[in-house]
Amino acid sequence: MSKRYGSLWVVLIGCLPAASGGAEPAAAPPANAPAASVERTGLIPNEQRRSTEFETAFPDDAIVRFGEGDDRAIGVYRNSIDEKALGVVVVVLGSGLSPDAHVDSTSLRRLLPRSRWSTLTVALPDIPNETLPPRQHDKFVEGAAAPPPADPGAAKPPAAAANDQMPTRVRARLDAAVKAARAKGSKVVLLGEESAGAWIVWAQNQGLGADAIVAINTGRNQPRIDGKVPKDLLATLKSPTLLLMETPLDWSVDDRLAPDVVLRLLPPGNPSGARLDRQIRGWLKRNFDSRG
Repeated sequence: MSKRYGSLWVVLIGCLPAASGGAEPAAAPPANAPAASVERTGLIPNEQRRSTEFETAFPDDAIVRFGEGDDRAIGVYRNSIDEKALGVVVVVLGSGLSPDAHVDSTSLRRLLPRSRWSTLTVALPDIPNETLPPRQHDKFVEGAAAPPPADPGAAKPPAAAANDQMPTRVRARLDAAVKAARAKGSKVVLLGEESAGAWIVWAQNQGLGADAIVAINTGRNQPRIDGKVPKDLLATLKSPTLLLMETPLDWSVDDRLAPDVVLRLLPPGNPSGARLDRQIRGWLKRNFDSRG
């Protein structure tokens, strides 16, 4: 009897490590096993994300929604402090920028309402495969399937193919923005910086219908839109236009500008937003303020 119980205790003691030690450790992967894959997911700017950011950052009475279908967008409105506002300046930002970005045009959206002009700030549509602003970096998602490596021998599509819908999208965006601004003011002025300046000049040449244009630091030869560069567009523009440049860039004294286009070089100084504000306010006053 005691011998039988003794054997039983030996068996139980032998089983204790397996019963109390928990799960067996996972077997180590073979030395030649592939490393865990990592998926590179681009944080591409999109209208839905931008709309969410705007609605979070700005009060409801500052949000303006305009456009239809896939071209629906959102803007930020700032009312003039003067009850007798002259109109609305539509501040057009480059793709991927927001109204709180640290660029001159976003400073102007806050400064111009002090001088009888409300502002409506909108961004151009996102450009496929374009270099994004610094804060839009790729992120890595652990454990997801990595995309296959690019085939170096594969034919690459033309660079322009990705952006061939951009003129149509920009025109729809600006048409809707001008319509929304016109509902808030009798006069509508479009303002754009660098490439955005070229886009608003192009759209105005296409019959956008704004009352005036302000382009800031717009290059002479870039971007090319519908086969034309800014130099060509500004030579045929038939709207009052102020072209402000901090440096001559690639502009030449021999470049022909339309009679209604005024080119001015900004004096040196800082901050540039304040210098721009003085120049733009003076020009708008001469063109639109009957009080002189």
